[in-house]
Amino acid sequence: MKNITLRRYTTLPSTLEYDSILEHLNPCNSFRNQQMNSAQMPYANIKYCIKLLPKIDNWQGIQQLFEICFDVKEADFWKAPVTEFFAAKKFVITEFERIIETENKLLATQYTDGHLWQMAGADKLKPYSDTLPLLQLGKLFGQYPFDLGRKPYGEIFSLLAQTKTQNEVETEYQKLVSK
Repeated sequence: MKNITLRRYTTLPSTLEYDSILEHLNPCNSFRNQQMNSAQMPYANIKYCIKLLPKIDNWQGIQQLFEICFDVKEADFWKAPVTEFFAAKKFVITEFERIIETENKLLATQYTDGHLWQMAGADKLKPYSDTLPLLQLGKLFGQYPFDLGRKPYGEIFSLLAQTKTQNEVETEYQKLVSK
């Protein structure tokens, strides 16, 4: 098996020989001499990639994902060795799974009145789930929410986690004071 380019790999009549071996490569945060730093990527890019991942069904979508994550141009993407691509792809998937898991764990809320929240129309907010946190931070800091979307993901996520924790403590405090 030769370490061919991605362009060549995509033109093979059968990739079974390559796939059976390359799927077992260890994840590697390197692609075309670039690294993915999710904490430094803009918040909006992280959210876009998370939405994009399950919808990718062709090489153009994969190329777009790698362009965002590794800041590589299309021509460089297609010249990459297939082994480098598979290792980087595994890293990207693992990294986004980690981000989603961390968000779900740290930003999950426990509504005691969850049924009331649902009755009030919580499902109507789902289409805005990526921008609502920015809207809340924008109100808090007096900034335009979409400007916050260009800030590094790590900074925005930290502020969201802190704000959530503070709101929970304040809610509990109000319950204790009112008793």
